[in-house]
Amino acid sequence: MGIALGSSNIIIFLTAAALLVPAGASAQRRISADVEVKQAAGGKVATITKRVHCSSDGRAVVHFLKPQDYILLTNMKGETRMYIPSTNEVIVDNSATLTSQDELIAVFMSGRSEDLGLGMYGYRLQGTTREDGLVKKTYVTDKAGDIPKVEIVYENFLPIYCGYLDASGRTITKTFYSKYVPAGRLMLPTRTTSITYTQKDSSVVRTIYSDIKVDDDDPLFDFQVPSGAKVVTPAKTKVK
Repeated sequence: MGIALGSSNIIIFLTAAALLVPAGASAQRRISADVEVKQAAGGKVATITKRVHCSSDGRAVVHFLKPQDYILLTNMKGETRMYIPSTNEVIVDNSATLTSQDELIAVFMSGRSEDLGLGMYGYRLQGTTREDGLVKKTYVTDKAGDIPKVEIVYENFLPIYCGYLDASGRTITKTFYSKYVPAGRLMLPTRTTSITYTQKDSSVVRTIYSDIKVDDDDPLFDFQVPSGAKVVTPAKTKVK
């Protein structure tokens, strides 16, 4: 699991008991939301807007609107296709570099809230501590190339913070979650703020979720790449 901004996703359930509900037990089959992502780094701000559609079977359809228009389809296995409407081209990538679990809503729907999906990437629970009404769980991994330690903090049984730590114990990425709203039986944070620290600088990503809909009939949930789309390699493709 990498530390790409937004990868430290966090899911909030309505009650503490809901944390124990197994995947597939919730009533929600489909959840969609408008998402605005603003990244500030090096004195510049970049903005991405997209509409996310996640299904309980692990399928995600993400329509990126700005700065580029394309549709991304992926699942929990990392089988990914990027369709570019302007050129009727599709890029296929089954390397599992990107999966539906990289989307906050998809992690939420999969029932992997307690460890925020870390178990999927080989992390294991190392310990739990309590202080001032907060609970902190520490997860670790020995997998080469992955960040060795992750801390998740809960308040009243609800996750409110996730931090990635390097081998020296220095926090290199931290994410905060707030402004929760109900989505059917569940709760979702509508604002996340991620800070990533480098040796010389830091970058901040703010993500805002709005217009959250549960089990609606938006046709993008069932979107399929047109059969006549041209399959191309990334090197030959320019997203317009």
